[in-house]
Order: sequence, then C-alpha cells, then structure tokens
Amino acid sequence: MSVKQNNSFAIPAAAVATLACFSANIHAQSSVTLYGELDTGLAFVSNVGGNAQYKATSGLIDGSYWGLQGSEDLGGGNTAVFQLEHGFSVTTGEALNDHPYYVGLGNEAWGTVTLGHQYDSIHDYLAPFTLTGGAGGTAFAHPFDNDNANNSYLARNAVKYASPSFGGLSFGGMYAFSNDAGQFANNRAYSVGANYQNGPFAAGAAYLRVSGRGNTGNGAYDTINLPGSNRSEFDATVQTQNTYGMGASYALGDFTLGAAWSRSTYSGVADADSASTVPSVGFSNYEINGVYQLRPMVSLAGMYTYTKGAGQHWNQGGLQAVYLLSKRTDAYVETIFQRASTDAPAVINSAEPSSGRNQLLVGAGIRHRF
Repeated sequence: MSVKQNNSFAIPAAAVATLACFSANIHAQSSVTLYGELDTGLAFVSNVGGNAQYKATSGLIDGSYWGLQGSEDLGGGNTAVFQLEHGFSVTTGEALNDHPYYVGLGNEAWGTVTLGHQYDSIHDYLAPFTLTGGAGGTAFAHPFDNDNANNSYLARNAVKYASPSFGGLSFGGMYAFSNDAGQFANNRAYSVGANYQNGPFAAGAAYLRVSGRGNTGNGAYDTINLPGSNRSEFDATVQTQNTYGMGASYALGDFTLGAAWSRSTYSGVADADSASTVPSVGFSNYEINGVYQLRPMVSLAGMYTYTKGAGQHWNQGGLQAVYLLSKRTDAYVETIFQRASTDAPAVINSAEPSSGRNQLLVGAGIRHRF
C-alpha cells in the first residue's frame, strides 16, 4: 500500500488563479491548471474478520485528489512540463502519498522526459486493459493488487521517458534510483512498455523489475502486502520482483471488450516486521472485461478474473453502473464477489480480509471532478 503522510496543505483557489494570471503575463505561452476529483460513498462488506461491515468510503472507484498541471512553450517544438497531485481521504481528511509529482521537458518529435515521484510502465501500458485500470477502479483490482494494475504504489526517485505516437505505436520506460551510497541496486526499479492503437483495436504490454524492495526507506518502493498462512496477510520486503503482462481491447459500437494477462513473482521474501523469511510467491492473473455505453448518461461495466498463486487461487467477478448527473458529476453502484481457495485470504481491494473463503462488497457513491 502507499505511504501515508500526517501533514497536509491547501492553496486557496483565488491565490492559484492569481498566480496563474501573473504567470501568463510574464510568458504569454505558459499555462497552469488547477483540477481534482472527490469520490466518496457507502459500502457493505459481507465478512471482515468474521463480521459484516457497513462503512463510509473514500475512493471506491478513484482516489480523491487535487492537482496543479502546467506547461511552458520553450520554442522550437520544446516544452517544459510539471504536475503536482495531492491525494487525501474524503472521509478522514488524511493525506495520502499516492499521486505523482514531477517536472520535465518534452519535444514534439522526440517525446517527454520527466523526473520525480511517478507511475511505472505497468500503469501506463498494461493497466488500461484491465477494469481496475479503467472504468472500474479501486475495488476491481486483482488480489493484493499484485501486478499494480490499480497503481497502489508509485516509484520514488524516478526518471521516465514517454514517446510520441508513431502511427499508433507509443512506448516508454522508467528507472527509479535507490539513492543509497554504495548500494546502487538496493531498492531500485526499472520498467518498459508499449501500446498500439489502430481504430477500434488497441493492445499493450509492460514489464517491471524491482530489486531489494522495501529494504530502505528512501529507495524506489516501500514494502508490499502479500498473502500469508491461515488466511492472513503481511507487509513484505522482497529481494526480486518481476511483473509483466499484456492486454488488448476491441470496440464494437457502444461495447468495448477487453482482456488482460499478467504475471508477478516475488523471491527473497521476508516479513517486514519480524524479518523472518517466507517462501517465494507468484501470481498469474487472467481477466476478461467489458464496458457498455447503454445510453449517453449511463454506462455499464463488468469483469471476471482468475488468479493463480503458489498453491492458492482466487475467483473474482464484479459489476458496475455509472449515471452521469452532469459533465463533472456522476453517481455509481457496484458489487464485487471474491472466492478464495481453502487456505487463502479472501480480501477485495479496499477491504480487510474475510475470516472465510468468500467476501462480497456492495457499494454506492458519488464523484465530482473540477
């Protein structure tokens, strides 16, 4: 899970508008945009530690955040760009370190290079073909978000390249430094990916490798949540993580059919709290999904995923309906059911583990974008 911060800050909208106007006067071809999203609602979870749970939710589809995004025309097809996003919980007000912030340079012909706290290539090139990385959002993630298709974690110290489109083909890569003297490869990461778009057809693939994950506090990634014995879960350090996959989609009028496959392996695993070693684990995720624009104001989505682990497996299915109240506000309802194998924890993303093999989530909420 992403690291949480105790401090938060806010910039009054009027001050931001004044700053944007002042910047525009200095350089007529600069722009700064203030934007964001709020997502909150209510949910029922059938089994959390043996009891039914009724709760207020924040981010059942999308994490709530506000952001600043800007660019400056440097001439000759070159542009300076930046993005600052600040995540938070609508229900508690808690600040969350789960959104990007970076600065970089772009060129119309050669692409864009950015530096900062950023998404990896799994998010950019594979996740859009899963329902969790598209219309479905948070609760539709694969068990433990083991492939990061729901972008549960971002890379610190990251340098990233994204190409322009060449006849529908785009590609990119990321390298995240460990920032440790004498330990260049301890908690560092790199990823690559590509996407192809041609009319109604699209496809993508990506690969991520992390070395020494969670070993240091200032490296690329924090610890990761993995399944333990007797339907438990724990925070783990991992010496080697490999995640890769591919996906595709095809639009048939108002219906888009998608499919994705991913594989995540974790070796050299240890419990982050006790430092005791744990057997290596791997996950293979197979997903089929669909999104149907029933009416201009109503969209329906659904998915089924089978996840195979080391001696464990999970079956998960979900449905979602979204109704647009306006261009910027919508209401939604969704339900997700997960059934785990005998000794595996059943845990839908955004919920706590069930005491049994099954878990059902039914939720409803409202989102507003500005």
